[in-house]
Amino acid sequence: MIRGSVWWELSRNKEWLKDGCLGEQRLGKSYIKVVVVGAGPAGLISALNLIQEGISPLILEKGSVIRSTACGEACDLQALNMVPFDSNPYICKKVKGAKLIFHGGIFDYLDKESGVLDRANWLNGMAREVEIRGGQVKLNSKVVAIDRDSVRLETGEDIGYDILIGADGPNSQVAKYLGIKHQFITACQYKVALDASKMDYLEFYFDKRFSFVYSWIFPKDGLVNIGLGGDFAHLDAFLRYKGLDKYQIMEREAGIVPVSGIQKLVHHNIALIGDSASMTSPVSGGGLAPIIYASQILVRNLNNLENYEREVKKHPMADPVLLKGGRALVELTDRDLTNVGKLLVEVHQGRIRFLSVAKIVKYPSLFLKLNRLTNLYKAVKIAEDYGW
Repeated sequence: MIRGSVWWELSRNKEWLKDGCLGEQRLGKSYIKVVVVGAGPAGLISALNLIQEGISPLILEKGSVIRSTACGEACDLQALNMVPFDSNPYICKKVKGAKLIFHGGIFDYLDKESGVLDRANWLNGMAREVEIRGGQVKLNSKVVAIDRDSVRLETGEDIGYDILIGADGPNSQVAKYLGIKHQFITACQYKVALDASKMDYLEFYFDKRFSFVYSWIFPKDGLVNIGLGGDFAHLDAFLRYKGLDKYQIMEREAGIVPVSGIQKLVHHNIALIGDSASMTSPVSGGGLAPIIYASQILVRNLNNLENYEREVKKHPMADPVLLKGGRALVELTDRDLTNVGKLLVEVHQGRIRFLSVAKIVKYPSLFLKLNRLTNLYKAVKIAEDYGW
């Protein structure tokens, strides 16, 4: 037995079927070992949900410490409160929702109470909780090779598993083993020293001068996260445009965001979740809410991983319209997006009940792109209902 292994005792015999599910034959007691690759949000939230069900997983983290990657750090409270962990001490600021700001000064609001996290401390807090509750987080444990029933670490150590959960981010070693490739966009962010006490909303800017998708300003405690899809040159231009270039930049971050949409999640006794499964919303860029929903589905179907994939793909977070809406967001011009903003204002002010052809026809540029507009509208509604 490997030192530090943690096991789950099942009432069902461990009898693997060809599809990778646990057998139903009651031939006595056995033990199933669950290994999670990655101590980011997907791995830690999945581990906490496993522990809730009496399962104590082993988490393998390649880093010497648990770090946060470039991220706006926001999550709607409806989803965040579903994590079996008290996240409140790690919320820097609660906001009323999101403010959508379009070229020309048009703006609209989406009301969904959310929190902006101190994500690095939040992750470390969850890691401590995992270990307090009986799980294990093993640092300096980079996975370099994967077999059907074991993984090899960079140190040469082999660790066996019965179920492997790939939660190792956009450059997932587990996804590569399964032959899954994702498409990415680049994103960058500054943490800027700024009094955000009067900011009550997350701010999303749809302006193609700065980002091909959107830019954001998320308030924290004495800081704001300012970022966009694109590079630092565009982010610097956005800061100058907002008059924020005079404030001190406390931290610079950059990373890649998977935008392929959810593809294959399961192969035999291996399951993917989070960025390794491209669960990030192609419209909002948010990844925390999908992780929270998917981790619950995963744990519920641990003895039938194929059903985990089926349930996730039926969930709104995997709706194909999200990919279509994401493409529409990239393809629409600033003029189009300004008109989208005007329409959204009319909808939310009750002047129109929905985006009818009769209302859209007064915006000729949008009328010619009706399918894209419809997809974007549906995608935004899913984001509004199920988290950023």
